Amino acid sequence: MSRRRVLVVDDSDVTRTLLVRTLERAGFDVLAAPDGAQGAVTALRELPAVVVTDLEMPLMDGYQMLRLLKNEPASAHIPVLILTSHGEAPSRYWGLQTGADAYLTKDYDSAELVAAVTRLAEQERPAPAPDAAVPASPIEVLARVARQLDANLLRATVVNSLLEQGLRPDDLHGTARAALEVIGRVVDAHVLAIGISAPESVTLDVLLSKGVSLSAMERCTHAILAALEFQPGADIDASVSGDRDGEGDVDPATIVSFPLRLRSAAGTLALFPRDAAQFAAISRSLIESLEPHLAMVIENAHLADRLQELSTHDGLTRALNHRAIHERLTEELERGRRYHHALSVILCDLDFFKRVNDTHGHLAGDAVLRAVASTLRRTLRSSDPFGRYGGEEFLVVLSETSLEAGRSTAERLRRALADHRVALPGGGGLKVTASFGVAAANELGDDPSSEALVSLADRRLYEAKAAGRDCVRP
Repeated sequence: MSRRRVLVVDDSDVTRTLLVRTLERAGFDVLAAPDGAQGAVTALRELPAVVVTDLEMPLMDGYQMLRLLKNEPASAHIPVLILTSHGEAPSRYWGLQTGADAYLTKDYDSAELVAAVTRLAEQERPAPAPDAAVPASPIEVLARVARQLDANLLRATVVNSLLEQGLRPDDLHGTARAALEVIGRVVDAHVLAIGISAPESVTLDVLLSKGVSLSAMERCTHAILAALEFQPGADIDASVSGDRDGEGDVDPATIVSFPLRLRSAAGTLALFPRDAAQFAAISRSLIESLEPHLAMVIENAHLADRLQELSTHDGLTRALNHRAIHERLTEELERGRRYHHALSVILCDLDFFKRVNDTHGHLAGDAVLRAVASTLRRTLRSSDPFGRYGGEEFLVVLSETSLEAGRSTAERLRRALADHRVALPGGGGLKVTASFGVAAANELGDDPSSEALVSLADRRLYEAKAAGRDCVRP
């Protein structure tokens, strides 16, 4: 490809002739075409150093030719200079957005045109991709443009569907699930998933297509988690949707992952295509073009979840804060009154916690509080909210739970804490114990308040402390 070969495309015979003469006098080898279709055929066949084009032309305008040249691997490297008038600011903007490298308004002088073309011709550019078939006629060029427009329309439609999910007031799981459903309509895959990993937590949403067995889903989930980076012991919040009643198998080795560029965490879109070769040929480029839009939707939902968490959760332990756990208790009391359900609470206080801070330092105290919260989280039902009620106190709300069942739960928590050795920041570890007070709503009559219920649990907590600690009362 000669650096001195230039293609001029303009439907005006007068303008085209002036452009050709100006550039030839400057030493360029000039080719000419009367419209975008002929220009595209010539550009793909001759691969000029620069294309100079008008925008408004019959049969195929400059935008369509520009879009075709920038999408064809053989011609994507060719710089394009567009010519516009002063009143065509939208045209200039759209031309540059479509892929033009520069523009001149039509009151240019000869020196300005030659300088612009020379600059573009001398730019370092990647070598052209090995050739695909060059279109032989304007009709074939128009057919390629039509296919590109269809592909762009498909991409725009999917992007619009993704962005609609981002505008809905949904939580992260809901947004991720909706986004996976959109992607599942254009990608033929057994399993799709979105994973978000922060240092101490992982959020995973998995969408199963019809016919995938539960065991295959579990193997795929392990493969997805292996592709994510997170600390050992991190909390994993997983949600699975779709058909779980199938019997079909999936090879975990077929996983295809796409990083999601999130600012607030590490993200991954993972899928297991039904046909790897077909996916690579048809769907991979579509997914890659969707990634920035999917990342924006997931980022927004993740940030909204984080803001909600910051307003309702304790920053150190990630348990609910004092206000939030009191609100949950009030809600559960109201639900219990309405449906005549039992309800119990557990108030837990660490034994000799001041001694931990005094002996090992406050960083060790923080590690103990985080470990206690993690143990409570693992031991309780996922439906049982708990919160940091005070410095080293935690309040657990047990819906549909009698006093006796609440006591059994407290005893299970006590054993789990006593059996756990907390790793300290400077090395080594220690064991901690806690005392527990349990109270049931029905002990306070037909209309107990949250304050009265917690007060009863608090009195029993002090009974446990007085009884020697590391025990449950009543």
